[in-house]
This record gives sequence, structure tokens and C-alpha cells, in this order.
Amino acid sequence: MKEQKQNLIYYLKLLYPYVKKDRWLLIFGLFIMLITSALQLVDPLILAMIVDKSVPAGDMGLTLRYGLLFIGVVLVSGFLSYLQIVLLSRLGIKVITNFKSRVFEHLLKLPVDWFNKQSVGELIARVESDSERVKVLFSDLSIRIIGNLLFFVGVFLVLSLREWQVTVWILPAMVVMIFAYFFLIRYLAKFYRKIREKYADISAHITDYVQGMPMIQALNQEKRVVDDLRRSSHDKYALEARTSFVEYGSQSLFSFFLNVAFIVVVISLTAPKIIIGAATLGTLIVFVEYISRMMWPLMQLSENVMQIQRSFVSLRRILDLTELSTEDELFTGTQQASFEREIRFENVWFAYKDEDWVLKDVSFSIPIGKKVALVGASGSGKTTTVSLLCGFYPVNRGKILIDGVPLSDMDFRAWRSKIGLILQDIFLFPGSILENVRVYNDLVSEEKVKQAINIVQLDDFINAQEEGIHSQLAERGQNISVGEKQLISFARALAFDAELIIMDEATASIDPQTEARIQRSMNRIFASRTALIVAHRLTSVLDADEILFFSEGEIIHRGTHAQLMETSTEYRKLVELQMLSTGDKHA
Repeated sequence: MKEQKQNLIYYLKLLYPYVKKDRWLLIFGLFIMLITSALQLVDPLILAMIVDKSVPAGDMGLTLRYGLLFIGVVLVSGFLSYLQIVLLSRLGIKVITNFKSRVFEHLLKLPVDWFNKQSVGELIARVESDSERVKVLFSDLSIRIIGNLLFFVGVFLVLSLREWQVTVWILPAMVVMIFAYFFLIRYLAKFYRKIREKYADISAHITDYVQGMPMIQALNQEKRVVDDLRRSSHDKYALEARTSFVEYGSQSLFSFFLNVAFIVVVISLTAPKIIIGAATLGTLIVFVEYISRMMWPLMQLSENVMQIQRSFVSLRRILDLTELSTEDELFTGTQQASFEREIRFENVWFAYKDEDWVLKDVSFSIPIGKKVALVGASGSGKTTTVSLLCGFYPVNRGKILIDGVPLSDMDFRAWRSKIGLILQDIFLFPGSILENVRVYNDLVSEEKVKQAINIVQLDDFINAQEEGIHSQLAERGQNISVGEKQLISFARALAFDAELIIMDEATASIDPQTEARIQRSMNRIFASRTALIVAHRLTSVLDADEILFFSEGEIIHRGTHAQLMETSTEYRKLVELQMLSTGDKHA
């Protein structure tokens, strides 16, 4: 119980900055709640006054005044309840919008390595669905819990003043029920967490299947997908059904005790006193009214607390994300990046896990203005080398030096701004060609984008579009060819004035005609820039100043194409496998 209290305080401290700006809405909602709770205590007392005073006295005027007062209390209470809901709903929307924005900002700063291990669907479930559940914490439900608690306290105070002997019999049973609810909520908490995890799992599967729909249909795997989702949904259904059975079964049991058992006890205790004149009929009405009214708030209190509990489960899942270390915390270098001479790898070792080395004692240099290529079998360490140079991971041993300065000492964002990264799988956003080239950076002018498009020889494609550079691309660029996507990625690197162009298998999945077109563009792009090229297809690296042949995380051969054809059996076999004759330009 102490641990739970500490967790509650911990959560409240974390959430306070999000509500601080609009705290007056919260305070005003709390004030309205206090008035509403007080008014809920008044109207049963008015009914008691009518029964005990105005009716026995036969005073119709007094009865009318009490009746009007009763109506006024009900109307004011209803209006204030409505106002409370409106204000706190507004607060909840404002707070949760800010909260989701902060969470997403944190996600944008997480390391690439973390995203490689996550499911897109699960992240969407966490950021969107779980955040919506957290909104309950800032809605009228949270305030209503306090209001219901105050209402209970007020009820027992009033009942004690009117007939304390009867109240003494009710109080212990009510305390037992409250503790029973407490333990029920704690018991159900673990089920709420499992349900959220099941929901995230289903979301992840749906996202993956939608993205891979063409392959699913091509291989006739629709039934298998449906069966998989049906199994996942059935697991979630079974868990939710069990949770609901326990939750609502318990509520029905408590409702019986409040509606039936408690009223029977009250009537049994007060009826004899009313008969002998030791108590009034109004007292019985007050007891019956209060107990009837306690049933709904208690059920509501249970439901609200359970919703709050679910919200805390969702909040914990989101906070797990916000507590992850960002790149700013992992890469702490502050020196401004300067690339005027060379990049040097010195005895670099790297492993994604423990000492399962992907790179082993790798050393090489990239002089400014030169073109260096990395070739070798898949899994030999080429792409990892690129990732280290981009600052996506810190090296385990050795150093990467930029003009003699360790990359770890540099401001990693400033260094990345000098890199134009061109990948095999080009990601294009839904939007115009213009925005995809400048990636929504308004500092890159439209004129600069047009110049980049001209250099990569994409003018014909752009001019053929009805809206030119403002033509819209579908999600992931599904309405254009692979070659056109690749040329857009080239234009993207040029538009950002990249000093170092990195190509990672950029021409691996395009046809020879498009590759020839890209080759012509590459000659213009690399004319005044440094280039690092990872390639399986060697046509793009034959003229490289140096080719590094990787094998099992090590550089086993290095030299120009001509030199490697003479000295490296492995490289020569690779060339022959790609049906390149020894007469190709290697002299």
C-alpha cells in the first residue's frame, strides 16, 4: 500500500507540468465539485422537512416554499454538474494534446537502434490509444472521485446527527465494502495491463499486414493472416471477458447489499422508533434517500477508480518510453563539426550485442573529395560501418576521427547535417515532390530544390506531372517508379548541401537503364563532394579511388578496381559472378 502511494505521488509529480498552465480550470472544477456535493446532501433534508413539518402542520404555503427550494437545488446542482464536465473535458483535451506532443518529441530523439527493435503498430498503440486513456486523469472523472468521497463523508455526518445509533450499524459494513473494492481494484490491475499489451500486439500485427498486403495477396496468405488475427483477438477477448466477469459480478453483489440489505436494516431499526415517536418519518426518508443515492456513487466510484487504474497502466506504458535515454544523452559531444581533410577509422570494433563482433579492427581513411567504396558479402559489416559514421551507434573500441577530432566529441546533429544518406529503401512521405526533397524544411528554397532536380536529371519526370514539383506522392511513393524514388533521394542530398554523400546499396533494386541514368547523375553529384558507397552491383564503384573488400567484419583487401582484379581472388570472383569482363574499365 505504501508503494502504491509512492507511485501515485510519483505520477502526479510527472503530470503536474502538463496541467500547470491550466491549473485554474482544475481548481475551478474542484470548487464546483464541492458545491455540487454539498447540494446533493440538501434535497433529502428538504423532503424530510416537508414530511416532518409542513405536512403535519397543514401549511400549504410552507410546503410550496420547500417544494420550490427543492426544485432550485436540483436545477443548480444539474447546471453546476454540466459546467464541471465542460470545463474539465476542455482541460483534458488540452493536457493530453500537449502530453502526446511531448511523448512524440521524445520518440524522435531515441536512438536508431531502439527503433530497429520495435513494432510500428505497438508504438502507435502506445502514443495514441494509451494517451487517450491517460486523458481520464484530467477529466471530470478524477474530480468526481473526490466529490463522491466527500459526499460519503457528508452523508455519514448528517446521518450521525439525525440518528447516530442507526448510523453505527451501517458504518462498519460500508468500511468493509470500501476495503473490498480496494482489493478488487488491485487484483484487476494486472489484467488491465495484460489487456493493453494484447491490444498493442494486435495493432502491431494489423500494421504489418496492411504494409505487406501486396505480398500477402500475391502468395494467397489471406486466410493465414485472418486466422492469426482471430487467434490474437480471441486471446484478448478471453482476458477481457474474465476481467469483466470479475468486475461487474462484484459490482452486482455490492449493489444488492446497498439496495436491499442496507435498506432492510435501516427500516428494521427505525420503524420501531417511528411507531413509538422516538424518531420521525422524515428521518427514515433521509436514510433511505441517502442509502439509495450512495449506491450509484459507490458503483460510480468503483468504475471511476477502475478507469483511473487503467489510465495509470497506460501512463506507465507511455512513461516507459519517456524514460528511455535519448541520443542527446548517449552522444554528448559538443564540438562543432568540421570536415576539411579526411575521415579516418582507427582500429574500430563494434558489436550490437555483447562481444558478438560485427566489425573487427577496421581501419581506413576517406580523404576529402575522394570516392571510397565498400564491397563484400551481405552481413560482412558494410552497412554497420555506414551507421557508425552517421553516428547512429557509438563504437565499442577504437576511434572514428574527422580531421583528427573523435566523432564522439562532436555535436552529432551538426555532423549529420553534413551527410547526405541515400539508402536502397527510400522512404517518401505522403505530400508533394517539393516537400519530399526538402523534407518539410522551409529553409530549403523552392529554387534550390529545382536546381537539385536538374542536376539529378529528373526534369523530364517533373515536367510530365500535371502540377510539376507540387505534384502529390502517395504513401511511400507508391505512385512512382523505384528509379524515380532514387533520383528524388539524390536530389534530397543535394538540396541540403551535403558535404559527404553516403550511398548504401542505392542501386541494388533498379533496372540497368535507370542505373545508367543514375550513374550519369552520380558523376555530376560527386564532382565536388566526398563519397562513401556501399554496393553489391559493382558498376557504380569501378571508378572509385579506393575499394575496401569486407569479409566477416574485416577488410581483407583494398585498392582500385584494377589493383583488386590482379591481387584479390575474392574480388575477381565477385566481378565474374556479375558477368563483368576483364576488359571493363580497370586499366
